[in-house]
Amino acid sequence: MKGKDRLLKVLAAAAAVIIVIYFAAEMYSLTSRTYTTETVYEQTVLETVDAKMYIIRDETLLTTAVSGVTVPLADNGERVSKGSTIAAVFPSEASAENYASVESLEKKLESYRKIDSQLSLDNVDVNKLNEEINSRFISILNSVYENDYSDLGDDKLSFAEKLSRKQISLDKDVDCTAQIAELQNEISALQSSSTPSEIITAESAGYYVSKVDGYEGVLTCADVDSLTKDKLEDAFNAKKNPVQADSIGKIIDGYNWYIATVIDTAKVSQLPDAKSVDLIFSESGEEKVSTYIHSVKAIDSDESLVIFRCNLMNDSLTGLRMVDGKIVVSEYTGLKVSRDAVRLDEDGNSGVYVRRGNIVNFRSLNILYSEDDFVIASKPSEDSDIKLAYTHVKLYDEVIISGKELKDGMVI
Repeated sequence: MKGKDRLLKVLAAAAAVIIVIYFAAEMYSLTSRTYTTETVYEQTVLETVDAKMYIIRDETLLTTAVSGVTVPLADNGERVSKGSTIAAVFPSEASAENYASVESLEKKLESYRKIDSQLSLDNVDVNKLNEEINSRFISILNSVYENDYSDLGDDKLSFAEKLSRKQISLDKDVDCTAQIAELQNEISALQSSSTPSEIITAESAGYYVSKVDGYEGVLTCADVDSLTKDKLEDAFNAKKNPVQADSIGKIIDGYNWYIATVIDTAKVSQLPDAKSVDLIFSESGEEKVSTYIHSVKAIDSDESLVIFRCNLMNDSLTGLRMVDGKIVVSEYTGLKVSRDAVRLDEDGNSGVYVRRGNIVNFRSLNILYSEDDFVIASKPSEDSDIKLAYTHVKLYDEVIISGKELKDGMVI
């Protein structure tokens, strides 16, 4: 009996040790596992084709026989009509500066006159006015932050005018008489020494540009339909014409201009079915420029000449001539998920493991676009049924990008 009791005690002790070891191993397994997660965000990705592009425009050079300092009176890329004032020539730097000062003072004077004429304001939407004041103030801050002071003067005047309107609407006195008189005196003192020697007007309607690049006339819009690869290469290799001393800018004639490029014929099939195609020019940032496919000509089995037409213009586009660019062939907006998070379920369907609290769930993934390090997946629409919304990866989900032995429903 004693031997049996001793044996039972030994077996019980051994069983207890085994149980302790088992639970210790399980606890170690749970606590030693590390899981790295990443938040899912929405992102737009562009699929593009790189291309070397040549800008084709009709351009009229502007010249003057009067020597002096030329001051543009129109903005680069501004649409001007025939006969409109675009520049002025002054006999000296001082007279040009005085002219600019008079222009600035006259804007201030006009602003003060507006304020002074608003003796009372009835039925003013104060909330809307406050929004306008805040918006203008933020615009001023953004100008300073971005070191872009081109519109700062106008923003300051608009800000002051709106503040004054608010004061008047609250029955407060706003007297601008002294400021108006002071500005009138300053303008009168400067006007006699700010007269231009010549006023330049646009000979035709188009877009004004204050500088020339020396490639005007190398290719014109009349060359577009007969353009070949050889002619395009000649344009890329053409020597720049010297800028004449009497040059004061140019007018980009008409509404349309063109972009010519040679790309692989295989890439032509990737162009959107729609006529409208976005281009991105390296020299004008990441801004997309909307264009239209004018023509596609097969050069041979390997290359094609593609010509795009555009009717948009702004300051950054006026200086383009030979530029590296991108043709946007597709645009995908969806949920960005790390490639490391993507896994396959038992049926071979793509998905991710999502951590919610300490529970792991498998969520399906409909991949729209993929690269080496991430994928873009569709997101459930707002009117999706509850089951789809629950079984599909969603915005702000915490997806697991590293971790072993993951299972749907497991506790971590």
